[in-house]
Amino acid sequence: MSETTGALLRRQPRQDRSEQRLELILDSLAALIDEVGYANLSIAMIAKRAEMSGPGIYRYFDDLNSIAAALAKRNLERFLENAAARLAEETEWERGIRRAIDVYSDMYRTEPGFRWLRLGDMIATNLINPEQSNHEVAARVAGNLFVERYEVGYRDDLFAHIEVVIELIDSLSARAFVTNPDGERFFLDEIPRIVVGYLDEYLTRSLADSVEVRHLD
Repeated sequence: MSETTGALLRRQPRQDRSEQRLELILDSLAALIDEVGYANLSIAMIAKRAEMSGPGIYRYFDDLNSIAAALAKRNLERFLENAAARLAEETEWERGIRRAIDVYSDMYRTEPGFRWLRLGDMIATNLINPEQSNHEVAARVAGNLFVERYEVGYRDDLFAHIEVVIELIDSLSARAFVTNPDGERFFLDEIPRIVVGYLDEYLTRSLADSVEVRHLD
């Protein structure tokens, strides 16, 4: 359990057993969201699925929304970790973008509860950094990759353009998985075409304004 997720808790876990209980609570919520929808959930249902008592869950969380926020935070962290691992071998940003999109689509298919929570903006817009939205956090991670790994010259508005890309990926992915659990092929194919074209046009247009490559804080 990360430090930021810990901030969502009433009580910090001090033993491995407590960590396992917390993960079980989140796993139970994720499975139930897919089965009955978030609007129909209750703490009692989560407790039954996790084979815990209601007071046992309230020991860690204030309410249902705080559990959902912790689960959304876990989704965001897992996406960033999985994307970083998949991009480790890529040297071209175009292929890197496509791999990140594949990671996002895979999480729709394999991560319980992801279709509803995704990166968590509908629960809490700043799960990792109180001063940045979840999409801004993802944009900064991607921005560092662009500058450091792909050697794309830094621009003052680089983060803003990458955040546009993340918004596009998020919105179009949500549309692709509305009724098809595997994702509608048309929308999944359009996502990389649109975002790669958008970024390529921006980078080409702003090339004259690029400055020395440096690390982005």
